[in-house]
Amino acid sequence: CGLNSIFIAVAPFVWIFAPKFIIDELMGMKRVEVLIGILVTTLIVSSVTKYFIAYLAGAYRMKMSNIRFKFIDLIHEKAMGMDFKHTENPEVLNNIQIAWSTVNNPHKGIGGVLQKLFTILGSVTGFLGYIVLILSLNPLILAYLVANVIVIYFMNLRINNYEKDKEVERSEYYRKSMYVNTTMSDFQYGKDIRIYRMKDLLVNKKKYFDKKRIDISEDIEGKRYKISVVDTALLLLREGIVYGYLVYKVVFGGLTIGNFSMYAATIGGFALWMENLMKDIAFVKISCKYVGDFRDFLDIEDEVRNKESVKIPVQKPYGIEFKNVSFKYPNSDRYIFRNLSIKMHPGQKLAIVGVNGAGKTTFVKLLTRLYSPTEGEILLGGKNIEKFDQKEYYKIFSVLFQEIKMFAFNVAENIAFTDKNIDLERVMESAEKAGINEKIDSLEDGLSTNILKVIDENGVEFSGGENQKLALARALYKNADVIILDEPTAAL
Repeated sequence: CGLNSIFIAVAPFVWIFAPKFIIDELMGMKRVEVLIGILVTTLIVSSVTKYFIAYLAGAYRMKMSNIRFKFIDLIHEKAMGMDFKHTENPEVLNNIQIAWSTVNNPHKGIGGVLQKLFTILGSVTGFLGYIVLILSLNPLILAYLVANVIVIYFMNLRINNYEKDKEVERSEYYRKSMYVNTTMSDFQYGKDIRIYRMKDLLVNKKKYFDKKRIDISEDIEGKRYKISVVDTALLLLREGIVYGYLVYKVVFGGLTIGNFSMYAATIGGFALWMENLMKDIAFVKISCKYVGDFRDFLDIEDEVRNKESVKIPVQKPYGIEFKNVSFKYPNSDRYIFRNLSIKMHPGQKLAIVGVNGAGKTTFVKLLTRLYSPTEGEILLGGKNIEKFDQKEYYKIFSVLFQEIKMFAFNVAENIAFTDKNIDLERVMESAEKAGINEKIDSLEDGLSTNILKVIDENGVEFSGGENQKLALARALYKNADVIILDEPTAAL
């Protein structure tokens, strides 16, 4: 950064002073060797400066990308580790989208801040050099130029703030548009899309969401256009006044043609230089708000856990009790349960039966601590499950959820949920118990066969029943102390 700042600061002055020296020599003694010396020196200094600016920017860009990727890793870690209730909250989903917009573009948000900070120090240094030269001409010219640029700065800052205020709304429509976009190209929905002729519905939904995004963007760009008009008007006025003054100084003030050239280049370069500097500062200022949104996402608070967790009882099998449990989902006033009490004795096999919407899956989410009761408590071995370390608590459950998700990995990894030290013998044993072993044996690559076509174009698409059997094999492979099966035979 230090070296880059020096070269950035030096670069514009090479072509400010070189023409002055050449013109002075041409207007004076016209020495060929001096003219050649000026040209050669200018060429060398300019080439070295440009080379190092490009080289340092390239080297920095790689470091900057590595840093930005680490911020992306933070989003992944937060998204996969936060309380499950947040993943079903639309407001949190919008926050994730805004956080992504802060890190996924190298020219905006965190990436933009890193880029601008790399050049701003050099711009400030060069700015001081411009000030010294213009002060030697006339301090009033400097004051006038600064006033012009400050006006544009605050106008840009205002529109940047306006764009930031609209970002939440725009991100929401972007998230919805991306959902439809993903659905249209997801083979899992292929049968429904064709049989029920959903093409027009999906296309119209995407067009609607995209139009909303475009309307917001057009509104923002319309305001930017107005700023550009004002900027152009100020530029024309500025150029007229400044060049008029320089001509006056040549005619009546004894200003040499060489100095005329130098000051003309200085004033023209200064206005653009300062304007870009102020835009960069405004950009960093507003980007810090996006970085603030990113931090707000990382700071989304999970439920307060006991600092000193209680060890999960060693004695097995476990007895489980729901004690006066009441529950309603976040942002909802409707209770799913009120004062639910039930005891599951150690070693008991229990079937929970109810109509759709009765709360069977919610019961599972509470038991596995994906959600916590609104009131009451759940006991495992006589102890409140909220007092256990959450990760350790997850280990004692094998769960086959109602909504089965296949991952674009191979069969063995989809059963073992790891890519290291897989016990292939236990994988096949679990697959046999789940009734999916014959299907696996029929595959060309067996357990190494990839599922889905997202990553591997030759990936296998299992049927609904086969997916359910594979999910059952997962639960059996984990071999946990408590097995929970949420409608395990719905597709069988």
